[in-house]
Amino acid sequence: MIDSRGILSWAFALLLSSLLVTSLAGAGDTPSRNGFDLSDSRVPVDQILRGTARDGARAVDAPRFVDLEAAARWVAPENAVLGLVLAGEARAYPEHLLDYHQVVNDRVGEHAVVVIWDPIAGIPLAFEREVDGRMLDFGVSGLVYRGHCLLYDRQTESLWLPIEGRAVAGPLAGAKWRRVRIVKRALASWAETHPETKILERPLLKQIDYRFSPFSAYWSSPRIPFPVGDVDPRFHPKEIVLGVSCGGDERAFLSSLVTAAGGRVVDEVGGVRLRVAYDPASATFFHDAGDQCTVIEAYWFAWQAFRPGVRVWQQAEVLEGLPLR
Repeated sequence: MIDSRGILSWAFALLLSSLLVTSLAGAGDTPSRNGFDLSDSRVPVDQILRGTARDGARAVDAPRFVDLEAAARWVAPENAVLGLVLAGEARAYPEHLLDYHQVVNDRVGEHAVVVIWDPIAGIPLAFEREVDGRMLDFGVSGLVYRGHCLLYDRQTESLWLPIEGRAVAGPLAGAKWRRVRIVKRALASWAETHPETKILERPLLKQIDYRFSPFSAYWSSPRIPFPVGDVDPRFHPKEIVLGVSCGGDERAFLSSLVTAAGGRVVDEVGGVRLRVAYDPASATFFHDAGDQCTVIEAYWFAWQAFRPGVRVWQQAEVLEGLPLR
């Protein structure tokens, strides 16, 4: 077995210490990075930085799933999972597996989806893989834009910016994904409401020791290994934020402020009244924004990089009656 804990922890430490040098050295006049053509980039080329080699994190292309009983041997009730429900089928993708893979190309019933976990920016997302009538498979480009990992599709080698749900370079530049609702939950919470859920099996069990995350020291560190502009110093750069966009209005709910207010609050964003809750024990947000709003979780520094000047929620009523599910 590969000593993944030692190798990947060392590799990540090396990445953190040398990223600025290698990134800026590769940000000259050449219109390409990691073999990707950036000549028609929809974002500033000098802000597309090289973090790792292409496919440095290997996407999961043939995911296997097991039931809760089988997964109990290696997924603890308090472990975070990304959960989605499609065609009446619930699936959960353990975060500590996705720390190594970041991308799962999956199919749930008739729905082809890509599940994304960006461990650098703390962003969980899911999208339909069919774009403009074309089925796409996705991989990790090794490139980073404003602290957020860019993906690429293997069919056209276009680069995709998940937080904005669009392709930003290559033949499909300007194309958009259709979002699929995905939530981050502790396994116990997800299983309580979805007892028949299937759990992603460890993709490379013989090569990777999934008990250890290469990002264990990263989460608590205030260091940001990418140039992302000014970050409001009142909050830890990697504090979890629930970003809500409704009717042209936006709000950032910070976990510390919601916790200080009792963990449950109400607010109005773009004319939509919504309830937000945060459970510090599992480090997860809950909300009832529904499909009328766009909701994205991220680390504070990453949210600010894409939503500079966003209004931060600071006052709201204490909410009664919103179950933490």
